[in-house]
Amino acid sequence: MASETLTQTPVDTAILQSNIDSPSESRPIEALQIEEPSNEEENIAFPTGPKLWSTMASMSIALFLSGLDITIVAVAVPSITDEFQTIADIGWYSAAYGMSLSAFVFFFGQIYTLFSTKAVFLIGIATFEIGALVCTLAPSSAVFILGRAISGLGRGAINGGLFKLLKQCFPLSKQAMVNSLLSGVGSLGLITAPTIGGALVDAFSWRACFGVNIPLGVLCLILTWYGVHESSHHRENAPVLTLKEKLKKIDFLGTLIAVPAVTCLLMALQWGGTKFGWSSWQIILPLVFCALLFTAFGYLQYRQGDKALLPPRILKQRSIIAGMWFGACCEGVLAVTEYYMSIYFQGVRGYSPTKAGLLALPMVGGLSVAFVISGLGTTWLGYYYPFMLATSVLTPIVSGLLTTIDFEEQVTKAVILLTFLGLAVGLGLNSPMIALQAVLPVEDVSLGGAILTFGAGMGSSLWICASATLFQDRLANEIKLSSPGTNVEELQKAGLSKMRESIGPERLKSVLGGYENAVIQTLYIPLALAVLTIVGSLAMERKSIKKKQS
Repeated sequence: MASETLTQTPVDTAILQSNIDSPSESRPIEALQIEEPSNEEENIAFPTGPKLWSTMASMSIALFLSGLDITIVAVAVPSITDEFQTIADIGWYSAAYGMSLSAFVFFFGQIYTLFSTKAVFLIGIATFEIGALVCTLAPSSAVFILGRAISGLGRGAINGGLFKLLKQCFPLSKQAMVNSLLSGVGSLGLITAPTIGGALVDAFSWRACFGVNIPLGVLCLILTWYGVHESSHHRENAPVLTLKEKLKKIDFLGTLIAVPAVTCLLMALQWGGTKFGWSSWQIILPLVFCALLFTAFGYLQYRQGDKALLPPRILKQRSIIAGMWFGACCEGVLAVTEYYMSIYFQGVRGYSPTKAGLLALPMVGGLSVAFVISGLGTTWLGYYYPFMLATSVLTPIVSGLLTTIDFEEQVTKAVILLTFLGLAVGLGLNSPMIALQAVLPVEDVSLGGAILTFGAGMGSSLWICASATLFQDRLANEIKLSSPGTNVEELQKAGLSKMRESIGPERLKSVLGGYENAVIQTLYIPLALAVLTIVGSLAMERKSIKKKQS
């Protein structure tokens, strides 16, 4: 949901992935074992007891906060536009988070292979909370966007640690089940965010939506400090590196190229067609720089080999690339749908933030139920790709039906369709994570997870930016068509949730009709992305998690 979507999903929802560390005595989750551990796992002492549960609690809180932060922004957006008196930046409120996450995720994937998992994870949580604090105190739209970018940076560090911790705590045969259980706990953030966010906006202000996760972040830091110990997962012949040698292995240049490349792309998508024309130099120049920088990044990765941010040995894994594509499309579906349905409920329907949040619950509820179904099903079948295929078949159908909503009909139709959309996407959303655990050795899991996170972050960020451009363009045109005498610029300055108050009753119906048409036309983006998920589903390798890894 607004990966950060939902997923980003949103939900990023790539977002709902996980990991752990340390030894002890009894094995409290023994019932989840399917088969004996793989050869790679035979000599590993997995953590147990209070340390295990503290680490699992810290992971769950981290996932909860990530889900909360991704979903809550969609409910807050209309109120934020009211205070800052602009809708021009609505795409950046989510895209800045995803941009920062995507640009640095490979860097943190590499960092986790060289430095203490515990230390990097703690830094990630602290950075995430600093971003939340900046958002809470932001005096302007620009500062709020900066806070979102800082939170995205912290999220990038957290994600890599979650992948690593899950691999360190459980054998492969248990990871599908544990991942789904943790995802279910983490998805509470997604489920409760619309309601919590709406209630906070109504009772206090939109700022409380971001300040609320700071106390939980402090608790997460304490649990991580106590529970996570350094892993014994390493190859027997692996050399011990000095700090200087570790720093030499980090691809700083690749990161310095990746950050402006992603930024230029999102700037062009956000400004094109609204602030500047697509043929203007202000759009062409960022696109040219983006192409040059991505070309340079690709060449650098090729030349550096195993020292690169994206080692060729990982990119050669078909399942990783297929999973990245699939995740990017799914996160785009969730992020754009959640973003604009929240705008629809508050702007077109005139509902309060609390009611709009309650109406968003069925989608994230469906997503959470689907996580449990897919986790149990994957553990039973031993295969994850059937659930990806189910997502690719069902999601386009539901997304297509969602474009038929009408504000003169009962809202029940939209709510039911959102429920089924959550179920459809959730069935396959976690499958790339399981594929990652099945095809990569432990030392490459963080880098593989970084690729999946990059896909999820870029999927939500790119399409939130593109949808914001489309929405603003269509909103202006549709209102001009439906209500020719309306001053569109003044209407947009009023903010998304106060548009109704700024127009007379004689023009209300025609303006709302144009508003609804703009939302519906924006929803064609997630419909197209839903269709494109089939590419990732068909490309995924058919591996069993019940078989031993070689």
